[in-house]
Amino acid sequence: MTSTDTDADAAAARAALVKTLVEAGDLTSPGWRAAFEKVPRHLFVPFFFDHDGSRIAGDDDSTRERWFAAVHEDRALVTHRTGGTASSSSSQPSLMAAMLEALDVADGMSVLEIGAGTGYNAGLLAHRLGDEKVVTIDVATDITGPAAERLSAAGFHPRVITGDGAAGWPGRAPYDRIIATCRLDHVPPALVAQLAETGFILAPLGSALVRIYRTGPDTAEGRFLPGGAFFMPLRRDGEGGAPARRPTLPTGPNRPSALPAAAVGDNAYRFLASIVEPGLTWQYDLDVDRQIIGARAWAADGSVAALQADGTVAETGPRRIWTALEDAYRMYAIAGSPGSERYGITVEKARQRVWLDSPGGPSWNLSA
Repeated sequence: MTSTDTDADAAAARAALVKTLVEAGDLTSPGWRAAFEKVPRHLFVPFFFDHDGSRIAGDDDSTRERWFAAVHEDRALVTHRTGGTASSSSSQPSLMAAMLEALDVADGMSVLEIGAGTGYNAGLLAHRLGDEKVVTIDVATDITGPAAERLSAAGFHPRVITGDGAAGWPGRAPYDRIIATCRLDHVPPALVAQLAETGFILAPLGSALVRIYRTGPDTAEGRFLPGGAFFMPLRRDGEGGAPARRPTLPTGPNRPSALPAAAVGDNAYRFLASIVEPGLTWQYDLDVDRQIIGARAWAADGSVAALQADGTVAETGPRRIWTALEDAYRMYAIAGSPGSERYGITVEKARQRVWLDSPGGPSWNLSA
C-alpha cells in the first residue's frame, strides 16, 4: 500500500469516525468537525500498546490492519509506557471532542495545553485557532520530541515545550483557555496566575471535568461538568505515579464495611472517591453477572484495603483509606447520590476545596 493509498483510506476512515461522533452528539461545532476531519490521527499514533503490552504498529505487516482500524475507532490507545506501566495515551476521540466543545473557544483566543501526549490534540487546536495561538507542554523529551515531529509532519507548528505542566508556560501568558489532558489532583496555582481575566481552565480533576474561572490574583472558582472523564495523572519530573504492583494485602482483623461493593462500581460515587482519595489503584472480584462483589484498593504510599465478598474489609498501611471512602459514602448517600455536576471548587491562596451544591455546603480539602 502506498502512502497515497494510506492517506485516501485514512481520510475516509476519519470521515466515518466524525459521522459517529456527530450522531452521538459529541461533536457539534463546525470548526471542531473540520478539525477532526482534516487532522490525521494515524500520523500521531504510529504505534500503540495493546492491553497485554504488545506493540501494534503501522510499520509492522503483522499488525498493520489492527493498527489502522484502531486509530480510526473511538477508543483510547496507550502510546507510552514507563517501567512497564502505561504513562501516556491518545485519548478516546469522543472524549476529546466533548472537551474541545466544552473549551468554548472563539477565533483569536490563545490556549495552553497541559499534556502534549502524541500531539494530536495540539494539532486539533492548531487547526482551529492557528499555530501561533497554541502552546502544549509535557514533562519528558521522549514525549515532546516525537509530538513535535508528528505535528510538523501533519503541517502544524504550535509551540511545544518540555517542562513541568503544573508550572504552565508564562512565556505567552495570559491564556484565554488552559486545557489539561491529564488528571489533576489539585489546581496548580501557576495555571490560575496564567489565565486571562475572562479565561478558564478546563481539566479532569479526579474523575470528572471542571471549568475553573479566575476570581483574583491567586483565587478561582468553578463547577464540575456532568459525566466521567478518566485520564492518566499529570506527571512531574522524577515521579512514577502509583505502584504498578499491589502491596501485601492486610491479614485482618476484618470488620463490616459501611461501603457496599455495589457503590465501588457506581461512577457517581467514584467521582467523590477520586476527590477524597485521589490516585487509588483498584482490583475487583466479579460474580457470574460481572457485578463487583469484592475489591482491593491501594495508594502510592502503600496504604491498602481489601473488601471481601462477605461485606467485610481489612486495612493496613500508613493511612486508613477505606475509612475515608466510607465517610464519603455516608455523605453521598445522605445527599441523594449526587452526580459530578452538583459539585464545585474554590481555589484560595492557602487551600483548595471541592464542595457539594454550594461553597457553604459539605466540602473536602485537596492536598497539593
